[in-house]
Amino acid sequence: MQESAELSDLELRLINVLQVDPRVSWSRAGEALGVDPSTVARTWKSLAASGRVWVSAYPRATPAGVPFVAFIEVGCRVGARTAVADALAERPWAATIEHATGGRDLLVSVLASGLSALSGVLSEELEAIDGIRAVRVQLATVVAVEGGGWRLRAVEPDAVRRLAEDRTEVRFHPMRLDEHDVLLVTELGRDARAGYSELAALSGLGISTVRRRVQRLIANGAVSLRCEVAQALSGWPVSAAIWCRVPPAELEAVMSGFAGMPEVRLCAALTGGTANLFVSLWVRSPGELHRLEGQLSAQARGIEVVDRMLALRHIKRMGHLLDAAGRSVGVVPVVPA
Repeated sequence: MQESAELSDLELRLINVLQVDPRVSWSRAGEALGVDPSTVARTWKSLAASGRVWVSAYPRATPAGVPFVAFIEVGCRVGARTAVADALAERPWAATIEHATGGRDLLVSVLASGLSALSGVLSEELEAIDGIRAVRVQLATVVAVEGGGWRLRAVEPDAVRRLAEDRTEVRFHPMRLDEHDVLLVTELGRDARAGYSELAALSGLGISTVRRRVQRLIANGAVSLRCEVAQALSGWPVSAAIWCRVPPAELEAVMSGFAGMPEVRLCAALTGGTANLFVSLWVRSPGELHRLEGQLSAQARGIEVVDRMLALRHIKRMGHLLDAAGRSVGVVPVVPA
């Protein structure tokens, strides 16, 4: 169990429960935690109101099909980084923004409905932002691990297994969203725990229709939900990333190996640069990155770490705007370009 000076045992366990099932009912959460539903609801309300914890939602499908994921490294003119970051944070297609070390000022995770849309981001959107001096882009071809699967490990494995059995099973069936689906996904991006009646009022659809559509979106993997915690409170307060060059024949096995590492938040195969693998990590200290690099290099012969970075802070994480302490202070729902 991970300890935090600012989160109680109940708070940590509740966050873990919502990581397993972000839309779990308070009664079901109470059963898993051994407390009454009113205590669960009250605890969550306090956590969410302080911005220490939130539930986010983002699309994994668009009217055009499955969105592309790109990692854009942005170099800024001296003195322009904050203004550039603020401008990017307003863009719905900029899902995550990190203030980074190394050969970039910002690392931006972007969702785009197609390659031409990504081209528009690079040639029109970014060129319109004053202060950008350089851009480098790499495209994810396979995402093997993403942050929604990261866990605090504060709840007993048996309870986690029971919660996972109760939630809507996700089978990734490709689907194209219609206008009602897009609206529902966007509203879930504002509040991923919004009730069906609230979503019905916002969308103009009937409650039963909304329930059916939302359950279908979740079951088909068209929308991804995740419970997030301010990183400083997680037990892994440092965010890092490495770019690796892996022999192509070993790439799939290496990504599978990374999937079981508790520090790994994101693992994606890349194209468009010298590296063909990107790994994002949460670690306990900057020095721990060296140990993990050794573990990663041992996964297969011929792995080479070609670049690395530490995130000085997250400015935005999957649509949620974060303050300097990593707390959610607003949201710009993720909408692919």
